[in-house]
Amino acid sequence: MNKTALILGVSLVAMATPALAQPEPQSANESAQAVQEGGVPEIVVSAQRRTERLQDVPISVTALSADTLRSRNVNDLTQVALAAPSLQVGNDNTFAIRGVGTQAFATTIDSSVATSLDDVNLGRPFLAQGLFNDVERVEVLNGPQGLLFGKNASAGLLNVISTRPKLGQLESETSLELDNRETPGSDAASWSAIARQTVNVPIGQNGALRINGTYSHEEPGTTFVGLRDRRNDLDREQYGVRAKYLQEITPSLELYVIGDYAESHGIAGIYDRTYRSLGTGSANAAPLAASGIVPGDDNFTFAGDGGYWRDLKLGGAQASLAWTSPGGIVISNIAAWKFYNYDAQLDTDFTNGNGASRNWSHADYDQFSNELRIALPAGNTLSGQAGLYYFRSTIDQQGQIAGNNYVPDFALPNFPFCVGGSAATGCAASNSYFLGRDNSYRMTTDSYAAFGQLTYSITDALKVFAGGRVTRDEISIDLTQIQDTYFVPLGVPGHFAQDYGHTNFSWRAGGQFEVTRDAMVYASYGRGYKGPGFNDTAASTDADLLVHGETSETAEIGFKTSWFQRKLVFNVSAFHTRFKNYQVQSLDTALQAFVVQNAASVTSKGIEATINAAPLPGLTINASATLLNSRFGDFAGAECYPGQSDASCLTTGSFNAKGYRTPTAPKFTSSLQGMYEFQTSGSWHPFIEANWYHRSSINYLINRAPGAGVPTMDLIGASAGVRLDNGMRISVFCKNCTSAYNPNFIGLDSGDSVAGIATYQQQFGFDSVRTIGASIQFRF
Repeated sequence: MNKTALILGVSLVAMATPALAQPEPQSANESAQAVQEGGVPEIVVSAQRRTERLQDVPISVTALSADTLRSRNVNDLTQVALAAPSLQVGNDNTFAIRGVGTQAFATTIDSSVATSLDDVNLGRPFLAQGLFNDVERVEVLNGPQGLLFGKNASAGLLNVISTRPKLGQLESETSLELDNRETPGSDAASWSAIARQTVNVPIGQNGALRINGTYSHEEPGTTFVGLRDRRNDLDREQYGVRAKYLQEITPSLELYVIGDYAESHGIAGIYDRTYRSLGTGSANAAPLAASGIVPGDDNFTFAGDGGYWRDLKLGGAQASLAWTSPGGIVISNIAAWKFYNYDAQLDTDFTNGNGASRNWSHADYDQFSNELRIALPAGNTLSGQAGLYYFRSTIDQQGQIAGNNYVPDFALPNFPFCVGGSAATGCAASNSYFLGRDNSYRMTTDSYAAFGQLTYSITDALKVFAGGRVTRDEISIDLTQIQDTYFVPLGVPGHFAQDYGHTNFSWRAGGQFEVTRDAMVYASYGRGYKGPGFNDTAASTDADLLVHGETSETAEIGFKTSWFQRKLVFNVSAFHTRFKNYQVQSLDTALQAFVVQNAASVTSKGIEATINAAPLPGLTINASATLLNSRFGDFAGAECYPGQSDASCLTTGSFNAKGYRTPTAPKFTSSLQGMYEFQTSGSWHPFIEANWYHRSSINYLINRAPGAGVPTMDLIGASAGVRLDNGMRISVFCKNCTSAYNPNFIGLDSGDSVAGIATYQQQFGFDSVRTIGASIQFRF
């Protein structure tokens, strides 16, 4: 049977998520009773691809409900880290869990921290961008999770579950938010507005349509003082629509279809970088001074003469069908197609001079996935699931980085530069730029997998589980490099074509023991996997572009408990993970390009704890913390920073990073939230809320360059408002109330690095400054 026939055959069987037909956890009545008695509500998760209470899941999970997201004004995935200490955000809004994430930012490499949206694995981070709307919960699954969630989750998974259509209910929910954001160094503050709308419409007795719409316009905390006579889309504007249709065809057969489309425009929070410090002799000093920009850790001002814009369009469709047999066995299938189109231009030198003012890229990506699954009833002595998975993606991308290296305009046309030169200026040919690099490539990925996990109840209290996944990855790339003309080409011209295939077996096994209904201990050991990829830049004419897949082996033990009729829930876990062939990216100073390589190993170990408490009527406390030690093993070939004292840095420009902490890996991180709702007899219920996020010092670079470090950070938030029985909620809030300036990323300027000069740039996000706002939600 050929591949096409196999794909079509699996797709036609049906399309669905097993969680759709799973019964509600038995704890639902217990949870309702606990809430009525002033206890902590039961948390339900789908961390094992079926709905079950968090206290029964033998996995370390941080689950954020819709109420938690709303109370902390968490608007997208990048802000989830403020409530989930094991999660960190890095360059280009990439994620790390337990100190390990994707340190390679090429689109030819998958993410170590995967994202799943309504049971569909998103193959590239661009697909996960956008505002939250109608989200039921977000789960941060710590440690390898690729066994049950598609592919490439060697470090962890962000599992986003939206609210399903509700049968027999006509309802509407509107949410409006208006923010005022501080802009250091500028006289005027910036404003943001976010609007969300959801409508649920019954279609007959057994069907329902749920439509979500979003719109936002957000001004950043940074200030632009660059040239205005070109395209500069500085503010972030986002809008989109998502339609979900649910149909109970029969009592045992269910169809669920989702379609969505969204757009995001503007560079705010991603490309509006500023200079943190200048090294002695920096070529950027004069252009910055001419614009009145003073580098510093509190510098929120940037410039540019090349234009700034970013256009992202994304969407797709998925259809799922689930059938439940009379005996409770669920056969389900979900087929999904996702895409994005991306266009961007960035002035790489962030000044009003032409150092490297052109950084242009265009990408077209699409993926198709299909998952067929059979799930045994959760209450059986033997329960579990097994299935087949197929994933295919293609990406076509073109890009160029170029500029005139601050050479005066009068000198550029003349020999030897010949930028726009002619015979009259002594040039036999004309160059487009002083320096630059361009490339275009097409990459295809096919991934096939068979998986299964079973749980056996030895007694009512003791269970053992084991599962495995066989994955076959087949990838290919066709790369063309350096087609334009440059006085100094940053690379080698040529055409490069490679393909590669690899088979991997990942697995997990362990056991759990229910000491009492309110206390469970578990232990597990398993192997995670992230597939191979390619470099999108060739460093030599005979370059091998292949980057091998990475694996991780994790031992974890945990204890989940409830106390005092669920007035206190305390969970703790300890873990030890070792990564092999860890994929990292560093700057090749000779090529002036980023290349991806496999580091020898990384070891991540630590302790995670969460507390949910309801000590008094109306008072809830949520706290979580992570104690972490994440370090590289033997890692020869790490990039040196300018001025680094290692002897090898003087000869090869690289060193052995053995023993260095991984980037964005704080020793200690914690999050604390307290909320009190006044106990009133009327329909109005006032509330106050406060939250505190603490993170010890981190460094954003592998080589731990001194200027890339961020000291201990504390972010304070608060809100107050009123909740009405009719569904209306009004609040005023502040985020980062003390305006603790905190960059999302710090990196070395590549041009100065090539010259041996340590100059640092930084990226600020929307929560890097004080934000004061108001929100209102109402429903009928």
